[in-house]
Amino acid sequence: MGKTQPGSLSKKIRAVEKDLTKGLLRWKMKREGLPPADEETINESSEHIVDRAHDIISREGKGILEDLKSAKQAFLKAYRGKDEC
Repeated sequence: MGKTQPGSLSKKIRAVEKDLTKGLLRWKMKREGLPPADEETINESSEHIVDRAHDIISREGKGILEDLKSAKQAFLKAYRGKDEC
């Protein structure tokens, strides 16, 4: 078995994210009837979109996690309350 280098998994995931974004950009341009963009523009745009998505997730993800924890507590409180009746 080959050894994996540190960070190689995150690099592979990022590459997949960029590839998916490229596909979505090409699909959207075709759907809108726009002329196809050159590969450099697609690469730069997908890089920018992936970076922005990561920024948004890192900022908003903490709030989402807290909301999920709160919802879990409310659910457990309601569930346990029904058992006590």
